[in-house]
Amino acid sequence: MIDANELRIGNYILHKASVRILPVKCTLQHFELLAKGQAKDMFPITFKPDILQKCGFIENKKYYQYPEVREYVLTLPVLGNNKNEIYAYINSNNQAYARATVNDLVISNNIHHLHQLQNLYHALVGTELDITL
Repeated sequence: MIDANELRIGNYILHKASVRILPVKCTLQHFELLAKGQAKDMFPITFKPDILQKCGFIENKKYYQYPEVREYVLTLPVLGNNKNEIYAYINSNNQAYARATVNDLVISNNIHHLHQLQNLYHALVGTELDITL
């Protein structure tokens, strides 16, 4: 299930329609279903290597814990002299999280789902994250 307070229109979620579960962009109709108590048919999209790469992340093959833990980096297009990035990590048992950094200093809590990444990106950059699912 997914928490409606975390969603914005345009966030990607998994929606169960009959026997299929498909990634879809959240619309007003999804909020209506959530208001009617049908959250059991909507799920967050967790981080996987292919999802991160579709969001523009690049794998750091020189990461010191590679291959037990894989590190992915997304450089944020923010004006200024700071190094603004989002790092995502996936360990060998497929647990994954991401967090934002400025000049290698962590500035956000860990996030675990694609819609949270979209919201964080939008808050930091002011535009939507370009995703090709």
